[in-house]
Amino acid sequence: MVEEWQVSTLAEKIPPQALKQGSQTIGKILARQAKGLRMESDFGLRGQWLQIRAKGEDADAFLNLLRREQGEAPVSRANLEKWDSVKGFVAGAGRIGYGVYVDIGIQDPRPKDALYPLHRMRAQLADGEPKSAREILDGNALVDYVPLNMTVTELEGENISVEMNDEARDNLVSWRKYPFDRVIVVGADKAQVENAVRLSGLQSDIVEVENLSLFVQSLVCKIGTDAPGVIAKIGGRLRGMSLKSYRTPTKL
Repeated sequence: MVEEWQVSTLAEKIPPQALKQGSQTIGKILARQAKGLRMESDFGLRGQWLQIRAKGEDADAFLNLLRREQGEAPVSRANLEKWDSVKGFVAGAGRIGYGVYVDIGIQDPRPKDALYPLHRMRAQLADGEPKSAREILDGNALVDYVPLNMTVTELEGENISVEMNDEARDNLVSWRKYPFDRVIVVGADKAQVENAVRLSGLQSDIVEVENLSLFVQSLVCKIGTDAPGVIAKIGGRLRGMSLKSYRTPTKL
């Protein structure tokens, strides 16, 4: 009997900047996870979402480990129910004025983004103030491919509405409580960014490199270090990546 491949679509959307570098980085990440396991695996994309397949004695354990660490995309609209928690990625930031679209991994029967409506953005991220979607996105460094943990609030036909879950919202709001600028890097893994920090001589300016998703990192600046200055110094080491500064409210 021929052993069949087991397949899982992880809750990881791969930015085009990462794809341009080739598949080596993804392969290295998976190889670390598979170390010591008796199985074979490979990967591909479903849409832009990372799809893993594995077969062998330890295939179940391998895929369960990845699902636990990265989450799993719902893939089909039929798998989605109201109040489900889902991991999504900002899509088309600033493209519309009545909110922002969030890709939560729906591919069947056709790709469909969820809407994070402006009134919920204002309630959760702007203290109810009548700010525009663009102002809220810019003020929170919410650019395309930034991951957000969401809750499904409405399902009407093909339309899906979401809002941030409490943990994700509290995490983002907590950024304002501390006097640290941040730089959001889209398209590079953590090791790449840490190497760029070192080669740019920024070790004394960066508190940590926080992993938001496989290819989205947040550089936490030390007090007194401005995010635009960090971008000016590190940009040459991260060519082709998308860099966005987050300024503490006292600096805006």
